[in-house]
Amino acid sequence: MNGNHHDQDEDMSAPSLTQSPLSLQYITIAESNGKDNNENNANENNSFAINSNSNNDNRSNIASSGAPDTPPPESLPEEKKTQKKIIRDSDDEVTLSPLLHPHKKKKRISEVFAKYLDPPDAQHDGWPYELVLVRHGQSEGNEAQSRSKKGDLSAYTPEFKKKHSSAYRLTDKGIAQAVRAGEWIRENIGDRFDRYYTSEYVRAMETAALLELPGATWYTEIVLRERDKGTLDNISYTEKNERFGDELARRKRDSFFWAPPGGESIANVCVRVDHTFNTLRRECKNQKVIIVCHGEVMWAFRVRLERLSQIRYQQLQSSKDPKDAIHNTTVLHYTRIHPVTGEIYPYFKFMRSECPWHPEYSTGWMEFERPTYSNEELMQSVKTVPRFVNNLVPFDQPNRPTTPISESTVS
Repeated sequence: MNGNHHDQDEDMSAPSLTQSPLSLQYITIAESNGKDNNENNANENNSFAINSNSNNDNRSNIASSGAPDTPPPESLPEEKKTQKKIIRDSDDEVTLSPLLHPHKKKKRISEVFAKYLDPPDAQHDGWPYELVLVRHGQSEGNEAQSRSKKGDLSAYTPEFKKKHSSAYRLTDKGIAQAVRAGEWIRENIGDRFDRYYTSEYVRAMETAALLELPGATWYTEIVLRERDKGTLDNISYTEKNERFGDELARRKRDSFFWAPPGGESIANVCVRVDHTFNTLRRECKNQKVIIVCHGEVMWAFRVRLERLSQIRYQQLQSSKDPKDAIHNTTVLHYTRIHPVTGEIYPYFKFMRSECPWHPEYSTGWMEFERPTYSNEELMQSVKTVPRFVNNLVPFDQPNRPTTPISESTVS
């Protein structure tokens, strides 16, 4: 495993970044020791107090605020700190899906849920109640790429190099990861879903089957396929650097909008994810949905569901904290239902990231905000980017000669 992309097919790591207000969506995660107050859960700040006596880690950062090798400018604005809460129940762990599995719910939680669900509120129609995303287990491509980063090219045999990445099978390690993920899902989320989707890529279908969800009826969906790597598909780390050095330099400059030759950018994958959202809202409103797919696709889901800015995405991608990575069989569990109070929101508001085979890489429940920015905050972000070309001619005097100059020379 290497860096943020533990066992991913390609190392699409992000460039070093400076901070701006658009990059600080998850900087602070606060935990309150006050008592639950349901009346406060829906105030305009969406703040709440949760009693917690657990010894779980209180994370101060969900991600590093930028790559350490690039110091931020001296004139950076003060960090905009958005409060994020780790959600815990003082009595015991809370299991979601109250409508589907009422026998598994604690009485107190069930009563709170009932207050909001009877009768259902029309304004909540559209999104599923719960969305569970699962990355496939370790594949042949993951293992071959991991070896090649260490200088071992033995996996890239002529037979293997003829294989398109869509045909990768799971390794034995990947099979064990998928089985463990299935156990964790059945124990912590439930064994029944209303809708089951999987990417048509072989490694995703293999993972979906190995989850062993009883009675599952899977829809294979081509729009859930992994990001197209174009000419960088199924080549070793060594060959990639030898043949595509210029492209890799472009990737480091802007990993969100960069696309490999003949392939897709993360921005392109976000468009595909939006197509999936249309399907979910049309066919799966107020339901419980599971999707087995790929690491880059799950990043696109995060960008769109959590409204991550391109800067925030790049920071999370370059983070060295394993809790920020999407590992093989990582489970991203989104819900519109408050995990403690049972209050229902019109859109996804809570998420936990779980790594079933490495529990220490898991985050626990977090609330996320869909960020907005003031005029001043937008301009602060703009000013972190240098300007090299300028035009000093006023717009109402178009005939005056122009002298392109650097912004740095303007007093």
